Amino acid sequence: MLSVNNSIDEILLISRKKVKEKYTRKFFILAFLFLLVIACFILGCSVGPYNISFVDVIKTIFGGGDSSMRYTVIELRIPKLLLAILVGIGMGMSGVIMQNLLHNDLASPGTLGVSDGSSLFVTLYVALIAKKIDQPILLPILALVGGVISSLIIFALGTKRKQPISSTKLIMTGIAVAAAYSAVGTLLMFILDQSQLDFLQRWQAGELWGTEWEYILILSIWLLFFGGIAFSRSNKMNAIALGYDTATGLGISIKFEFLLLSFLAVAMSSASVAFGGNFFFLGLIGPHIARRLIGHDNRLVMPASCLTSALIVMVSNILVSSVEIFANIPTGIFISILSVPYFLYLLLRSN
Repeated sequence: MLSVNNSIDEILLISRKKVKEKYTRKFFILAFLFLLVIACFILGCSVGPYNISFVDVIKTIFGGGDSSMRYTVIELRIPKLLLAILVGIGMGMSGVIMQNLLHNDLASPGTLGVSDGSSLFVTLYVALIAKKIDQPILLPILALVGGVISSLIIFALGTKRKQPISSTKLIMTGIAVAAAYSAVGTLLMFILDQSQLDFLQRWQAGELWGTEWEYILILSIWLLFFGGIAFSRSNKMNAIALGYDTATGLGISIKFEFLLLSFLAVAMSSASVAFGGNFFFLGLIGPHIARRLIGHDNRLVMPASCLTSALIVMVSNILVSSVEIFANIPTGIFISILSVPYFLYLLLRSN
């Protein structure tokens, strides 16, 4: 009897050791991704039309450097890189939520048409009300309203009462609704003056336009609030990922969690779209890369997806600003070009 108990204790000890080693490896991956973000940030401050050495970048960040270095690094490059990180965080986290809720690899703010609803409301604001963006706090609010309305329309058309949610039907409905939004947005282009048209074209292409410190502060607070709530529910998302019936059996209110998490995802993606432009594929590929690196535990996938998505935006921005062949290509379009092959791979695999 004693030997049996010893064997059981030994098995449990080995099991705990393996779990500890597995999570230690995953934390190392997270730490490595974080260091990569820091490295890309410093690289982004260094390269461009006017190259600055890494040493001078560090000195400038901490108050040194001459006036031209301070202007280039502090006023031009750091705000854009911070915006790239924030957009990556918002789109990466919202993509994780939507893919978990719908149990579908192709779900994201872009494929569900949420981003297009946000885009349309911002376009309406610029076209019909504002000659210039003089109230930045309105942008995420309008984008949120547009995203929520879009989500309600898509869920109303793509679901039926007393029937299970079909993620494929929701995605197809989202694509159809997004096409309608795009048509309306194109129609609005004909009533814009040249300055409005230039702004919207850059914004819709993912130009990372909102680089003023006021915009960055608003987006930071917005994502910290909604992202914090979303992360606090990562354990419940783990249960939902196992299946709606399993989650219900564990005492989770599926309807409440679905509505709350959907709203949080729409809020974060809408704000990212408002200040960064329409990064269509970012909320799709960021979570996938994160899961391949770190597994399926949402407590780890959510920060990994944020870091991965931030890296994608920053690297793309560095390439379009420092490599001559990519010059003048908006960051969002560059990300889309790189992401299309991966999207096709996911589509073929899902079929």
